[in-house]
Amino acid sequence: MLKKHHLNRQVAQDETDRWVGILGEVGIDVDRETLIRQVMRVGRKSKKLQKKVTRPWRKLSLQLGLGQNWGLFTFTDPYPGRMVIEVRRADADWSELYKAPHDDGSQLVDLLHYRRMRGLWDDAGDRPYPGKLYKQWVTWLGGRVFEMYPDVDVMRLRFDRVNVQPPTQRRRRGPEKSLHQWTRYREDYR
Repeated sequence: MLKKHHLNRQVAQDETDRWVGILGEVGIDVDRETLIRQVMRVGRKSKKLQKKVTRPWRKLSLQLGLGQNWGLFTFTDPYPGRMVIEVRRADADWSELYKAPHDDGSQLVDLLHYRRMRGLWDDAGDRPYPGKLYKQWVTWLGGRVFEMYPDVDVMRLRFDRVNVQPPTQRRRRGPEKSLHQWTRYREDYR
């Protein structure tokens, strides 16, 4: 559910201003704060109505895995995480094996992009740190990488914070900041 603090980001404010302009063009005169207040009020009321309407089926929907308990694309995140997988082969430097959103059709890419797998590693949302299953997932992924690439001795997986801005804004230059990093060694899988 969209919360007021979500609208503090510049990209959200720009989007709100864009809607103020669109509404103004069709004769609806509203300022940013009024629009936010009205949208938040309508959102709260529609959530209450949704709860009332779905209450009779709630137990059944939980048992069947129906429904959605998360916000889908509330607005863009200007600082998403980018997964990077690097490997080291015998007596060699680190080399990049995967950098999102890379797609070369390889078995590794197919595995990483599989819809049920992506939820474990995707950085989207308000999580400031990896989810509960992340450490186990990295260990599992290390095993798959070592199977797929027998010459790899070490796998390093990290998330880099990137800066993505709308076309109207200038992108900040500079190196991507690493958020967290995990390393797995082939010898630990024997």
